[in-house]
Amino acid sequence: MSDWREMTLADISSDISYGYTESAKSEKIGPKFLRITDIANGRLNWDTVPYCPISVEDFVKYKLSPGDIVVARTGATTGANYIIKNNDPTEAVFASYLIRYRIDQSYADPNFIGQVLRSITWQDYVDSIAGGSAQPGANAKQLGSFPILLPPLPEQRAIASVLSSLDDKIDLLHRQSKTLEAMAETLFRQWFVEEADEGWE
Repeated sequence: MSDWREMTLADISSDISYGYTESAKSEKIGPKFLRITDIANGRLNWDTVPYCPISVEDFVKYKLSPGDIVVARTGATTGANYIIKNNDPTEAVFASYLIRYRIDQSYADPNFIGQVLRSITWQDYVDSIAGGSAQPGANAKQLGSFPILLPPLPEQRAIASVLSSLDDKIDLLHRQSKTLEAMAETLFRQWFVEEADEGWE
């Protein structure tokens, strides 16, 4: 581990930005508008993410790209985060209560950093800076001061590959569970509501 080095989240970020302020719209009138509530439970369903009107100039400024990490900066879910993936929507921006950390890939692998920001160490750090008030919160400088121990890039990529593969399997099982729940609910409604025997008590 002699060639590992400690840097902060800010040190390895080429850009740190607060999000776009606008009202979310259910109708498709612009790009997807990612908010804290969309990432709060640790799983993101893009189908439920709303849209927002935005100018071309602001779209360029707030556009999310693969490898970007967005972090919640206020409320009970301060520190909740999500890394933008290659198969996520190409037209998406992030809301004002999120902070985007764009990882400098000459220092760090974004997927490795994404895994670090899901660790107990990260959550303990966030609790230490955001707790103690009725409305928890943290700013970009505070969150960016989080220390990260970085192995060499090849090791980062290898670690991220294994953990991301496990995440993919967990996501698949989660989607399958949701599908089975929906099927069970449909059958229950059909058997006991729509086709209920009038003689039943």
